[in-house]
Amino acid sequence: MRISNQRLAIGVPCSFPFIPVSFFNSFVLMEKPDFSFITSDNGPIDTLRNDIVETALKIDATHLLMMDVDQVYDSKTITKLLAHKLPVVGAKVCRRYPPFDPIIMKITDEGYQPVTDYEDGSLVECDATGTGCILYDMEVFRKLPYPWFRFQKNPDNGMVIGEDIGFCQDLKAEGYRIFVDTSVEAGHLTTMIVNQATHDLYKAMKAEKARKDAALGVMQE
Repeated sequence: MRISNQRLAIGVPCSFPFIPVSFFNSFVLMEKPDFSFITSDNGPIDTLRNDIVETALKIDATHLLMMDVDQVYDSKTITKLLAHKLPVVGAKVCRRYPPFDPIIMKITDEGYQPVTDYEDGSLVECDATGTGCILYDMEVFRKLPYPWFRFQKNPDNGMVIGEDIGFCQDLKAEGYRIFVDTSVEAGHLTTMIVNQATHDLYKAMKAEKARKDAALGVMQE
């Protein structure tokens, strides 16, 4: 099925020596228009992503959906992201480690901080998000110089900036707006699926521990 004149490429960087069955099953069940499948498996993650973009440009794709293999996807992921007709729009992906927060970031005086004041299910504008499940209009790669994805060093603190956040910085500098559709959630695979409920449970447990610690402190006075 072709959607208008869109030529979709789906890029999967294979940075693991195996592909989880959960990823494969969810990929098979996704609603997909006609698409070209691109994968790369030789090198670090920034190289893999750049290789995928170069191939997508060579085959004259109009859109590139970047999908990581350590996630599971909703069947309507592609349909929903394409429907926005935006240059850059991602799905909601939570970190697979505490505090399990969604990777939807705003730049502040203290650096990148999670966006929390949004209605779940809404389209959220942000300054940075991950590349685990994100749809690009290929024009963004034609306007920005190679290499698009690269690890950088933060000049303020010397910490490494990931290839995903670094590319978001370049997009913002070029004037692009970045969005995350929070109605589209990709579950991050670890020993469990990490999603919004995991993040909420973590926060509740942390608050309960703080309450108990405070009560214990009062009793000891």
